[in-house]
Order: sequence, then C-alpha cells, then structure tokens
Amino acid sequence: MGKSKQATETVQQAADDLAVVHTVLDTQVPAEARNDEVDQALAQADQLQAELDKSVELLHDVTRTLEAEVKKSTA
Repeated sequence: MGKSKQATETVQQAADDLAVVHTVLDTQVPAEARNDEVDQALAQADQLQAELDKSVELLHDVTRTLEAEVKKSTA
C-alpha cells in the first residue's frame, strides 16, 4: 500500500510540475515569438495534464480500496 501512495504522490508531483511549465510557457512566451511548434507543445501539455490528473484520481481510488481491504482483513 505504501508503494501505491508513493506512486500517487509521484504522479501528482509530475502533474504539478507540468502545470507550472505550461503556465510559464503560456504566460512568458510572447504571442509574436510563438510558432506552430510552441502552440502544439502547449496543447500537448494540456492533454498530458488531463491524463495525469485522471491517473492521480485513479491511483487515489486504488489506494482507498486497498486501505479498505486491509482494514477488513485485519478486523
């Protein structure tokens, strides 16, 4: 169960880091300096962020289920 929590925290940290990178690129790169590749990278970062957020939620669900199972088996 500890590994599940660790995996959740790792994925959450990656999601948070990606959000920071995306925000910096989106707000600090002037529109006139952007090209199709930058815009495409920002769009892909949005997609990755959504996938990571879903993964975090799934891992939270798995951890809660494992915790409930452990409690049942030790009761």
